[in-house]
Amino acid sequence: GLLTGLFCQFFLLPFTGFLVVKSLKLDEVTGIILLVATSSPGGSYSNWWCSVFNADLALSVALTAVSTLCSVAMLPLNLSLYTHLCYGHSVELNWASLWAAILVVLSAVACGLVGSARLPERRPALLAAGNLAGLTLITLGLTCAV
Repeated sequence: GLLTGLFCQFFLLPFTGFLVVKSLKLDEVTGIILLVATSSPGGSYSNWWCSVFNADLALSVALTAVSTLCSVAMLPLNLSLYTHLCYGHSVELNWASLWAAILVVLSAVACGLVGSARLPERRPALLAAGNLAGLTLITLGLTCAV
């Protein structure tokens, strides 16, 4: 499951974004935004959706953690490759922001795993709190985007 997820996140999706940019002949700003979005790893919303629909949450959390670590190399590699193929040059990355995002995701995953292991009797309440927090973040994200 992990290998399939990593293949889709770091090879299939970025290549699909590249094909869309080339086929629609997108301008540089729009094309690079699409390439960044399709080259970035999946986020923790998948964990929330898995929790809500009782899917394989352990696989989702594991894939989030592994893909976050792999993104340190794969995100710059994919962006450099596909922006060069589309526009003849590469983009520069803000490494401090990239590392901050990775640390936030890994910290959240670690806190969730430790909390679940040490407080098994509180797991239902923690799950409900996590679902509420996820719904709140989605609502805030949609509100701020408008």
